[in-house]
Parts: sequence; structure tokens; C-alpha cells
Amino acid sequence: MEAFRVLDPAGNETAILVDRPPVPVAHSVRPSTFEAKVDGGTTEILLVTGTSGKMASVVLETPAPAFLRAAKIEVSQNNADWTLVDKGVPIFREWGAEKLSLPLTGRAAAYVRIIIEDGKADSTIPFTGAMVQMEAPPSPAPSEIDTRIVSRDEFAGETVLTLALGGENIPLAAISFETKEPLFMRRVSVAIRELKNAIPSERVIGSGTVFRVALNGSPSREQMELPLVFTAPTRELLIHVHNGDAPPLSIDAVKLKRWPVSLLFMAPAAGNYTLLSGNPQALAPHYDLAGFSGELRVAKASDVVPGNLEETANYHPAETLGSPPLPDIPLLGAPLDTKDWAFRNTVQVSEPGVQELELDLDALSKVRSDFSDLRLLKGGNQIPYILEQPTVARSLPVSLEEYHDPKRATVSIWTLHLPKAGLPIRSVVLSTTTALFQRQFRIYEKVASQDGGSYENTLASGQWDRTPQPSMADNRIFDLNGRTRTDTLWIECDNGDNPAILLGNSQVIYPVVRLVFKTGETDGFVLAYGNSEAATPRYDLSLVAGRLLTSPRSVARLGEVPLGNTTPNPFAGIKSGAVFWGALSLVVVALLVVVAKLLPKPSP
Repeated sequence: MEAFRVLDPAGNETAILVDRPPVPVAHSVRPSTFEAKVDGGTTEILLVTGTSGKMASVVLETPAPAFLRAAKIEVSQNNADWTLVDKGVPIFREWGAEKLSLPLTGRAAAYVRIIIEDGKADSTIPFTGAMVQMEAPPSPAPSEIDTRIVSRDEFAGETVLTLALGGENIPLAAISFETKEPLFMRRVSVAIRELKNAIPSERVIGSGTVFRVALNGSPSREQMELPLVFTAPTRELLIHVHNGDAPPLSIDAVKLKRWPVSLLFMAPAAGNYTLLSGNPQALAPHYDLAGFSGELRVAKASDVVPGNLEETANYHPAETLGSPPLPDIPLLGAPLDTKDWAFRNTVQVSEPGVQELELDLDALSKVRSDFSDLRLLKGGNQIPYILEQPTVARSLPVSLEEYHDPKRATVSIWTLHLPKAGLPIRSVVLSTTTALFQRQFRIYEKVASQDGGSYENTLASGQWDRTPQPSMADNRIFDLNGRTRTDTLWIECDNGDNPAILLGNSQVIYPVVRLVFKTGETDGFVLAYGNSEAATPRYDLSLVAGRLLTSPRSVARLGEVPLGNTTPNPFAGIKSGAVFWGALSLVVVALLVVVAKLLPKPSP
């Protein structure tokens, strides 16, 4: 908003005031009385609200980890005559998604009664309390803004949508989703990219649950809109749809709404006034008009609608359509001799601009654990980059093979083969069809020792309990406490006197590591890695890293080479001194051989 200026018909600057209507905030109250009783397969909750105000909803509290129920809501003023508010309203908590609020539609009542059908006495959900959300004061209606999905990426257990906003500093009010999926429940979080302590990260600006469910023969209920109260400083949003073990959700469109923002100014004369915007270096103006902001906001005003957006004559922007974005981003760094880097791979860039390059499995298996040996080059010069390690991860399906040890008949053993040795595996996800068991698991690898033998390096251990309940998952996640050094993991559990359990196809989870950089060309890029003594690079790019990180990106890719065929550097790790002395030794040996041949042979 700092870049706005208004010129009167004579071309003189006019004082303006940016008017942002306050966002309505609803408050919550704790009911004066909360009673819950169970009768057979029905739970009845009675609340004495303790308020005479209009209520928007009541939010139930329960420690139950997983459930799906339908509720009926009634209100009364005397605890005798009841009025139905709604019935068949879903409440649930499943795989991170939850809905525990029940609508009261702005009613004022002394009593609220909630009836929940549990079905079976042994499946009753314990409810421990409730909060009443009061109705918020009226607010200006938000308006829809143009937006589009520019990319969709599937990661382990979640889908990430990149949403283009078309502008910066938009006061967001709500986000909604369109999908044809008939039944679903998903937890959604909305985030922006930012730099935190010079480290690329994401900041969550809103979250909630979207769903479409139908219970007990009632019509389907849905919630597809989530509220937002945030002014986005960037031109994009990241939408994380958490799928858990469910398949990715089909999303047809995402829509955004914004709160209205007005410019107030005094117009001393009729005529054409000019609104200026679009100067990123402009500072916020200071007008005496700000001292009269209260009077201006309540004064009777004429609505003025701006005309079509036009470019200012004789304006020469630093960035024009067709030129590389972010002209102040350095394209080249210092020269680098990569003789000490063991591996190289070509980088494929489709179009100039800001690029996002994700490391593949081959690079992840050979790069150092701190990624300090990564170097991006073109023509012998380094390309400055930002190392980005988001919270998302990739999944890799793997199959297990049973291994029978005749000396340990009560122990089940499986081997898990990885495509590469040295992968930074974050966790192993095991799946089973066995309904009831309790086992202690251990995941380890057999590492070669210096004496020619091997030893077991434990990477994870823990207990896995499973009972035949609908809410119990058929998989178990084991987080590894170190980087793998081999291409085979061993999994074992002691069955005791119980039958062996069955493990199905499983998966391993590994992190996403990206390089974000800018280029004005598309050819000649190389990624080098595999230097155990390389120091972390330091680029001047860090001074403008925030702008680069939040700019729209194209996807660059490593060259299409089979795993393990990355071009090696034959001289990697050989020091110049070692090369010199080795060459000198060869020369001396060669000279001795020549001299020996020139010497006269002894007589017989």
C-alpha cells in the first residue's frame, strides 16, 4: 500500500488515507454447566449456556483419537420446550482432519441439547467439555479475486498446490475448493515461502478441514471454504492437502476472497484524478490527513471506481515482459576447478528465469549429508543458488523378502533392498494384513568392518501394536536415526509363541532437497558433487534471497541418466602434490630403465 499516490486534475499530489475495515473477531465463552450422559448407544449432552447473546456454534471437546458420528442439535429457553436446529450433522476426527463444531445459526438460548447416536454401547465417544462461539459483528462482504493453480506436486501423504495470486499484499479473507469427489475428509494448510534466520522455510497462515460426508441416510454435508485473516506479502500461496493413507484428492479449482480496501481522499474540485501504483521502492507517505482518520471514516463519501489500468508514459521498468526476472540477482559466481568433485550431471533448463532443481536418488546417495559439496556450474563458473529443504518428502515403494534363520526359529526376518547405497532415508513405512499382534521391531543394516567382517548398525526400533478396530491403521512408520550406508535394510521381530505376522509391500520416505537459482540461458549447466572436503559455498545471493525464494519458478531437472551412471571424475580426491610426486616417481623409474639399457653388458 506504500506505493499508492493520487494526483488531482492539475497533477498535484493529494493526501490519501488507506482504509482497511476491521476484520470481525468472534469470541468464545465456556458454558456455565456441561452434562453428558450415555443411554445405550446414545450420548446426550446438555449445556447451560450462561449467555443471552447470539451464538454461532458450539465446539465439543473429546480425547477420542478417531471417530465419525452424526449429531442432532436443539435449543430451549426453559429446558422443557425444545426447538430443532439441525440433525444429521457430522462430527469426526480422522487422520488429522477433524470437525467438532455444531451450528447454532445465530440463536440466543439458555439451553443447548446435543444428541449423538453411537450405535453400540462399546463404541461410545467420551465428551469432556464444550465452548460456545458467539456470533461475530457484521462485516463488509469479501470479494473474489482472480487466481489459478500453476503447479501440483504429489509427495508422501500430501498434495501441494502452488497458487498464483496475481499481486502482492492482498488481504485474504477465505479460500475455497471445488471437487467432484463424492466423499472425503482432508486437513488443509495454507503457507507462504519466507526466509527465517537466513534459512528458507514455510510459514503456515491458515489451516482447517474440508469435507463432504453423508451419515445415517441424511443428505451429504460439506465444508469447502476455510477462513483466512492474513495479508499475503508474496504473489503465491502453497496449499498442502494432507491425504494420509488415502489417494490424492481431485481438485478442480481453488478460489480466494479478499477483504475490501478503500482509499479516502478529499476532492476539492471535480475532474479526473489519477491513481499511481507499482513502485516497489516507494516509501509510505505521511500526510496530515491521518490525524482526521476517524472523521473521514464516518463521513459521507462518494464512491469512485477506478478506470482501466494503464502503463505510465515514458516509464522504463527494470523488468519488462520477455526479460529475465529479478535483474539484481547475480547470475554468475567465482570460477571453480572441479577436479576434486567426484561426480557431475547435466542440468536441463527449459526456459530462462528462476529455476527449481530437485536432487534425484543418485545425487542424494552421493552428496554429503550437509549438502555443502553441491556446486552448480556453467562454463567453469559457479551459479549462485539457495538450498531449500521443505518439510515435504517423497515416497519410494519397496518390496520385502523373507529371510529364514534356522538358528532363530521364533524370529521373523525380512530384507528391504534400496535402489542405491547411502540414501538419506527418513523413515520406513511397513504395512500388514495381520489383524491382532504386539511385536517389538528392529531395523538395521550390516556394515563392513575394518577387520573384514561386519557389524549390525541399528537405525530404528519400536513396538507395533494392532487390534481389529476400524480406527487402527494397517501400517507403522519407523523413523530412522541415521543415514544408510548400504543398499539393504534388515527388519526383524520376535514372535515368541505367536504365529508370524505378514508384511506386505511397504515404502521408504526420503527428503526433498532443491536448489533455487536464476539464469538467463538454458544450456550448459552442470551439477557437481562428491567432495568430502568441500566447504559450504557463500554467495552474495543471500542479500536478495528473499526475493528469489518467493518468485515464480520453472522446474529444472537433472539429466536423464540411469541410477549409478552419473559421470565420475577420474581425478577426484587426488591432490596436486600427490599428482606431482607420483609423476616424478614415474619419470625416475623410466630414467633408471633407460640408463640400465645403455650401460655395457658384462662379458660372459
